[in-house]
Amino acid sequence: MRRPFAPLIVLGFSLLLTGAASVLVWASERARDQARFETAAVDARDRIAARLDTYIAMLRGGAALFASSDSVDAGEFRAYIARLEVPRDYPGIRGIGWSRRVPAADVAAFEAELRATTHPGFAILPDTPRAEYHAIVYLEPLDRRNQVAIGYDMFSEPTRRAAMQRAAGTGSPALSGQVTLVQEIDERKQAGFLVYVPVYRGGGTPDTEAARWADLEGFVYAPFRADDLFTGIFGGDHEPLVAFRIFDGTGADPERLL
Repeated sequence: MRRPFAPLIVLGFSLLLTGAASVLVWASERARDQARFETAAVDARDRIAARLDTYIAMLRGGAALFASSDSVDAGEFRAYIARLEVPRDYPGIRGIGWSRRVPAADVAAFEAELRATTHPGFAILPDTPRAEYHAIVYLEPLDRRNQVAIGYDMFSEPTRRAAMQRAAGTGSPALSGQVTLVQEIDERKQAGFLVYVPVYRGGGTPDTEAARWADLEGFVYAPFRADDLFTGIFGGDHEPLVAFRIFDGTGADPERLL
């Protein structure tokens, strides 16, 4: 009796071809998915960078305001920020502020001056003794959220301090790591971060790091709410190609999710 080897061989070869074709299709689809992901990731990175560049340019303008004047009072700063239409044109940014460097020996006089001229009841917080303070003096628009940040010493908190030290030492804008903003006073809180631009006496940027620290007057800065910022950047994508999450740092630590 003859065995049907030929049909079996043909069947086996057909299955082999089918399997190989399936592997090729799967590999091709996976390659397309990977390419799609990489394209979307680069696009997301570029869009975030472009938006932050716009905000940093705005902060540099604020720094120039202080650098070109012996003093900027609250009314002048408020009028300057109002012209920028921050809430309308810059989604995600909580405002633009001015943080003043205050040596420990000058704290009492500084607080008294601010109480008399700008903020009744002004006090630098936290009030634990330290060599110098960096108190938030202005933050516009001065809504109920931003009001609670007035007087806060950002240099007292390690993540903020690291960014401020980097900005002061280099003379360049610096981005902080993830923080909870002082303005997060409601039940639904968002992750946040800040960008700092240093301001030096004399209006320019000193040549050496030691000179930059010696001449540092303060920082023009901006606090950001991450969800609001990324919604403003990507909110128009009705059918995104990929879903993604953004973390502070190089890993995917859930504690660093923005």
